Amino acid sequence: MIYKIEVYVKNEEIPVRTGFVRGPIDHHCLDKDIFKTEKVMPEADRLALEVVNEFAKEKGVLVEVCNVSTLGGRLKANIKRIGKTPVVIVGKDRIEGEQSSELLKNKLKSYF
Repeated sequence: MIYKIEVYVKNEEIPVRTGFVRGPIDHHCLDKDIFKTEKVMPEADRLALEVVNEFAKEKGVLVEVCNVSTLGGRLKANIKRIGKTPVVIVGKDRIEGEQSSELLKNKLKSYF
């Protein structure tokens, strides 16, 4: 019995400049940039994650998401020999690469 689906995605944090603060003396070399970070996930990864979450909710199966942009995620992906995202692992089988939502749903249905 399969009780969980693993999804490997890339969810990177990218710094985005939002402005700057003037220094105590009005000179450009004393200005400080202000940055915030935005999380950016490729469209194929986002779609795979949405489809798997929707499918797992219907079937009552646990979803484990692994972000390969983190150190722990990269280590786990390397152990499982995952080089490209998205990857969906169901039991001992894997579904790799970009898939249409219908194709991914049909492949998941074949395991349950």
